[in-house]
This record gives sequence, C-alpha cells and structure tokens, in this order.
Amino acid sequence: MIMFLDVLFSDEAKLCLDGIEIGEEVIVLSVSSNNPTNLCPFCGIPSSRVHSHYQRYPADLPLAGFAVRLDMNVRRFFCDNSDCERSIFTERMPSVLASYARRTNRLASQQQQVAFALGGEAGARLLAIMGMAVSPDTLLRLIRKAPEPEMTTPRVLGVDDWAKRKGQSYGTILVDMEKRQTIDLLPERSAESLATWLKAHPGVEVISRDRGTDYIKGVTDGAPDAIQVADRWHLLSNLKDTLKRLLESKRACLKAAAEPDESSEYKQEIASSTGVESHAGSVDESLKNPPVQTPEMVAEEQTDTPQKLTRTEQEKLARRERRQERYETVRQLRQQGLSIRRIARRLKLSRATVRKYIEAETCPMYPEGVTRGSKLNPYMDCIRQRWEAGCHNASQIWRELRQSGYDGSRGLVARWAAKERVKLPSPQVEESHQSCIASDSSPQGSKQPPKSEVVPWSPSRAAWLLIKPEDDLTLEDRQTLERMRQADEEVAEAYSLGQRFIRMIREHQPDALLPWLEDVSKSGMEVLKGFACGIQQDLAAVRNALSLPWSNGQVEGQVNRLKLIKRQMYGRANFDLLRKRVLAYPMRC
Repeated sequence: MIMFLDVLFSDEAKLCLDGIEIGEEVIVLSVSSNNPTNLCPFCGIPSSRVHSHYQRYPADLPLAGFAVRLDMNVRRFFCDNSDCERSIFTERMPSVLASYARRTNRLASQQQQVAFALGGEAGARLLAIMGMAVSPDTLLRLIRKAPEPEMTTPRVLGVDDWAKRKGQSYGTILVDMEKRQTIDLLPERSAESLATWLKAHPGVEVISRDRGTDYIKGVTDGAPDAIQVADRWHLLSNLKDTLKRLLESKRACLKAAAEPDESSEYKQEIASSTGVESHAGSVDESLKNPPVQTPEMVAEEQTDTPQKLTRTEQEKLARRERRQERYETVRQLRQQGLSIRRIARRLKLSRATVRKYIEAETCPMYPEGVTRGSKLNPYMDCIRQRWEAGCHNASQIWRELRQSGYDGSRGLVARWAAKERVKLPSPQVEESHQSCIASDSSPQGSKQPPKSEVVPWSPSRAAWLLIKPEDDLTLEDRQTLERMRQADEEVAEAYSLGQRFIRMIREHQPDALLPWLEDVSKSGMEVLKGFACGIQQDLAAVRNALSLPWSNGQVEGQVNRLKLIKRQMYGRANFDLLRKRVLAYPMRC
C-alpha cells in the first residue's frame, strides 16, 4: 500500500491512502493529509489546532481504463495569530489541488495539453474516450488561463500576414527566424501596428518580409536601422503573375502551346495571327505584293495608333477573343455532327453554355454586363436629358437630382457619368468603333472556324512553363516551349529574361540584378517594365535577398500551422484564443 501511495502522490503532498472503492465505471480513492500543522494562507503562521473537517471530491487521472475520483478529508484550522484577519482557514495542498478546483493539478495539465493540441470540440471527444471527460468550454477556459511563454526580442525577425477572414481582414505573424518559433500575433495588417511593436521591442537587426507597402513602411518607421530582406518566394511569385498578365494578350501563343502539330500550315496560321512571318520567303512575297490600303483601313490606323490600351482594356479584349474562339469551335463541332454532351466534355464547358452558343447567331459578348436595379432608374430620363444637353459634371447633376427627391450618393451618379464619358470619342473613332462592331456581329465578317479542335492553354498554365527550370522540363515541355517562343518574339524575350531572374534568385547573384533591370527597361514590354519598376523601388531589400540566407520560408510554415489551428476551432477562433494556442507550443522546423 505504501509503494502504491508513493506512485500516486509525491512526498511533498503528505497524503495517506485510507481506502479504495472500485465501482463499475469509477475508482474512488479515500485520502487525507498526515501533516500535523498547516500554514495560514493569510498571515503565514503555522497552526496545529483543528477546527473541523469537510470532504472534497476532485477528479483525478484515469487508472487502467477507469475514471478516478478522490474522496479527500480536508481539515479546517484555527489561526492563533490575533492580528490575522481570519480566525479559521482551510488547509492547502498546492502540489495536488488548487483552491476551489474540481480536478487535480495533473489532470488539469493533461486536459490543457489536449486542449492546446486539438481545441475544444475535438479535445472533449478524445478526453471522453480516455476517461477524462470535460466540456469543450472548460477546455477553452484552460487555454485562456495558461500563462504566455516569455519571449525575448529576436535578432532576426520574419514578418508575414495571415487571413482572419480571407479577402476581408488580415493579421500579422512575427517569427523568430533563429529559434524557429512564433513570438507574437498582431490583430491587423498595418504599418502602424508593426511599427508600434518594433518600437516596443528594440534590438531587431534583420527583418525578412514580403514586398507589401504596409510592411515596408512599418519596418522603416519602427526599426530604421534594421536590414530589410525581401522574400525570395514572393519575388518568384510576382514574376509568375507578371508573365501570366503578358500571356493574357498572346492568344496565338497560348494556342501554339496546345497545338501538337508543327506543320508549316500551322506556322503560317500563327504568323498571320501575330503579324510576324515565319520564313524569309513569305517576307519577300509580302514585299512584292503589298496589301491594298483602303480609306477605311487608313482611317482606322490613324485613329487607333495614338491610343494606348489600359491593362483593364487589354484583359477585356483578351477575354473577348477567347469567348469568340470558343463560340467558333462549338459551332464547328456541331456542324461535324457532335452532340451537345460530347462538345461540352471535349471543350470542358457546361452543356448550357454549349447550347447557348449553338442557338446564337453571333457570339454573345456582353459588353456592358448584367443590368441591375439602381436608385438612378426613376431619374434616368432626367439624367440623360441633362447629359445630352451638354452637362457632363456629375456633381452638378447630383445636386439637381437632390432637388427632385433623389436620396442616393453622389458616387453613384459619378460612376454612371464615368461610364458614359468614355462613350464620347471623336467622330472618326466612333465610326471605326461602329465598323468593328458590325464586322464582329455579321456572319460574313466573322472569323473562319479553326481548322483543328484546339483548346488554348490558360495563361496561368503557360506561365508555369515559362518559369520552370530548364533541367526540369520534359521532352513534351521543351517542344511546347519552343512552339510558344516561335509564335511570339516578345514571349521568347520574356522567357529569356525570366530565366535570368530565376537563376539570379536561386544562385544568389546580387551583382546581376542591375544589368537585368537595365535589359528589362530596354525590352519594350510594359508588363515586365512594371515588375522591374517595383523591384527598383525596393532595390536594397531585393539585393539583401540575393546576398543573405534569410527568407520567409519558415514563416510560411508557421502560417500554415496557424491556419490548421484556426480551422480546428469550429468558429471559436477569437483572436485571444487563437493567439494563446499559437504562442504556447511553438512548432520547431
């Protein structure tokens, strides 16, 4: 019995086992204290005079598959100190049981460990099987009661954002890069919160971050002497997104990637669509027989040449071309006798879309989108009357509408006016625009159906091929890449520049950065120029990324762990609770 008691309780507890009662589901251990004296918790003077006894029934760790409950005989003592505010006190057993607790310290510790690992709901289900049943809310309270670990200011700090609600609200995670553990979570992603934290924790020497403007400003304001390092993964991701935007306007290049045939007939089709001849013979032939320039073509060139499409207009034009090509492919397959179901499977479209294309005489372009109800609808006649009268000032129209009872915002009127203002081109541009619409909508002016059933690659898929290392390309990838490079000279140049940038990142070549930026500025590709301009604005941090070993890789791992914890909590992931779980038991990579 004495050996069994030594296993159950430490010598510090000074408990004796009075009896054991084994039931069907629970084991009851009757224990009492054998300490003749006890200290008053208020004045600290020992006392041996017993006033009375009472029973406590705390739960304890399970034993051999049985739940365990203690039947503790607890004594009350007289306090002999006349100056003490209490005349009677209850004996304390801090090594076994906390004051007013209904579970032993070791049981609470085990339940707390499970709570940190699994959260409330999942932890409660597991503990019920293990014989330590507890409610999910109690587990969450145990997490909140746990003290935060002491964190020292790191020398190398990693900073990144994490989504509280994706697309709506974000926070900031701070990681000690040398100890490989999360040291703090900030409730928002802002320059002010990061700068405040850095000022409160001086001594950070190196900070690895992404290229977001909030973190750049926050680090600059909070730790101006720290060395800033741009994240290399984000640099490669930004390059991939840049190449994707470039390919969105390269329809023939995307079609070349999907076309396995390399016949001369297909190369001529690519050359005619891009305006670039594949062979010198075709160039000579074009020089001998130049195309006849009609007055309409000359007018169109004169009106279109000085205009430069915005990025939004380029994306809209690329979507229009893709939709037109899908429409023509559907019509061709239908003429070959294929059913709607087979066409949908082959082109990866819904049957409703295929049926709509078959029934339509021309490709539906939806230039203005879907019309919805608006507060402006009752006043539209008045608005258009003032607009046609020459009043193109949105604020003036809004003030006049308010006198007529309109209670909407000025921004609603301003957005309508902005859409109408772009419809006021010069007469020549209007005539050219109308001729383009007529040629797109008429059956005679539509493009000829494609000669092969080819579904062009998506820009994202083609961009991945452009950034893959050359050694990782399969034979099929090499052939596809060669067709893309032959289809468009800009894509070939962008591929060469992109591979140089990737080698620069992976081989840590800071001296190659400035020559690369200079070559991009000479390339003439606006999309790549914008990417290079962003690097130029953060040049010091990018050079540090190429010369220092630090990057945000392990920070991304901590973000993934944070996401796992957040998703385990079934909507109970309040910031304070989430922060406790992330900080208390850091993951070591």
